[in-house]
Amino acid sequence: MKIKSIKIANFEGLRTADMQLHAPITMVSGKNGTGKSSLRDAVVMALSGQPTRVSLKKDYGQLVAEGSKAGSIELHLADGRRSETTLPDGGTTFFGNQIEDPAKARAGLPFVLNPAAFAAATADGRRSALYALTGCAGGTDEAQKRLLERGADQGKIDAVLPLVLVGFPEAEKHAKQRATEAKGAWRAVTGETYGDKKAEGWKSGKPPVDLEAAQLCEQDLASLDAQIAQAQQDMGTLRARHQASAGRAGQIAQLTELAGKVDSISKKLAADEADLVSVRDRVAEISAGPAERKGLVHDLARALNATLCMAIPFGDMTTEQRSHLKFSSETLEQYKAQHGPVDEEGAPASAADIASLPELQRSLAMMERTVANDQRDLKLAQDAAVQLKVLQEQDGGEAVTETQLSAARERINTLMASRKKMASDMDTLRASQRAAAEADKKTKDAGKHHADVQGWTLIADALAPDGIPGEILADSLRPVNDMLHTLSRDAGWARVAISRDMDITADGRAYGLLSESEQWRTDTLLALMIAQLSELRLVVLDRFDVLDLLGRSQLLDLLCDLAEGGALDSAVVCGTMKKAMPSDELIGSFWIENGEVLAVAGAEEERMAA
Repeated sequence: MKIKSIKIANFEGLRTADMQLHAPITMVSGKNGTGKSSLRDAVVMALSGQPTRVSLKKDYGQLVAEGSKAGSIELHLADGRRSETTLPDGGTTFFGNQIEDPAKARAGLPFVLNPAAFAAATADGRRSALYALTGCAGGTDEAQKRLLERGADQGKIDAVLPLVLVGFPEAEKHAKQRATEAKGAWRAVTGETYGDKKAEGWKSGKPPVDLEAAQLCEQDLASLDAQIAQAQQDMGTLRARHQASAGRAGQIAQLTELAGKVDSISKKLAADEADLVSVRDRVAEISAGPAERKGLVHDLARALNATLCMAIPFGDMTTEQRSHLKFSSETLEQYKAQHGPVDEEGAPASAADIASLPELQRSLAMMERTVANDQRDLKLAQDAAVQLKVLQEQDGGEAVTETQLSAARERINTLMASRKKMASDMDTLRASQRAAAEADKKTKDAGKHHADVQGWTLIADALAPDGIPGEILADSLRPVNDMLHTLSRDAGWARVAISRDMDITADGRAYGLLSESEQWRTDTLLALMIAQLSELRLVVLDRFDVLDLLGRSQLLDLLCDLAEGGALDSAVVCGTMKKAMPSDELIGSFWIENGEVLAVAGAEEERMAA
């Protein structure tokens, strides 16, 4: 990552800077309070997008130089990438594609921009950074191999390996979570708090089970069920016979009563039929009007009337003739009384007769229904007599008594009571069997969950920082420490090393026991190592004035050697100096004064200018 140019306006303590960087090493010097750290902050924000002196975007306005309303940073890289920062309303925008390894670049960038951050990070933070920088995080094959060597279950390994690609901490977290879930499952099964010793060989309380008694009880139940079924069938037969007997007796009584009405119904029918004929004739007579006088009776009446008109005078008749004449006259009078005068066609109905006709018609209809009902009742009575004779001739069999029914019911109740008691015993036996089976299942499930706890705990412990990652990192630390050793030797400084526990030492002394300048040297060597591992090949160093003249010379010699060897593309070094050093092919010098960055000419240019 080679910086080509930096352009700054009104940022923190800087008013303006327009720096064209031709050399790999950029020395920025000036007196105290002139804006050297502001330039360092500008480079950091341009490359990371994060400010160093405020944390919230709403505070970005504090980064604008006092007395100004807006500030900006523009940084160009040699490969064409650039970033633009606008303040206070905006942030940093990056243009162009990332060409470094993204994972390594993200892991290394915070430490090459702020070398002291690596030692200030936690052991886990340093470890995570080195995982990414050395490629340890993606070693799934190696992780699987080492997990199998520890006896981990292949299925669990397969479940956790994809997370190893994300990072060992994430994989460890997942394994711990699965172990916690397995403990919860064990607790849900057992109802107890999980403990390694307690869970080992844990068994659920199991009641005794008499399998032989259960088998015999099942057989007895089956026998009782068969007896109950037969008894219920017998009871049904008895009840059917009893109902049939009762029905037959009732039917005979009913038929006897109905058959005994034949004579009375016959007499009533004859009387009702006679009345019906009389009323029907009367209705017909009134409804017909004067009837035409035809027939022998009417002819005889007319002949008799003519004979009487032509008769011998009464005094000339014999006694016998007079007797016949009298009889004929009386007969003719009877005819006239019934049919009217001989010469008329028939007597019309009287007004009284006509008035009585509606009532006679209603009586006729009622009599017709009565006769029909009489005929129906007579038919039923006659049929009943026939059926009664048939029933009386049949054998109804022996009648079933209430005593027999009661005995059958009592037998069924006795059998049912026995079955209820036996079923209760069977339920008790089956409950014991179920409880025993449930206990066996609990024991089995608890054992499975305990095995899961152990298996996931094994994997979690293996993936912990001091486990497989530590082993892999220890192997990877060898080239890291070799690189630090080379850098320390080339600089002529104390040998910096990183232990497996992520402790940082310089010539064996703990980082916290080092002086300020020793810590600065250590931080610089660590940053240069990270710059190479991350492939950023960039460092930003501030306060190099903490070094004495020899230390400064050693630093510049080291940076120049790395730049010439291609291990360093850009180094921005800021510090307080009384005057600026001249520029050369490897070092571009800049002086800051009154908030303005000025380029410093080289020694030859100064001599020519003089």
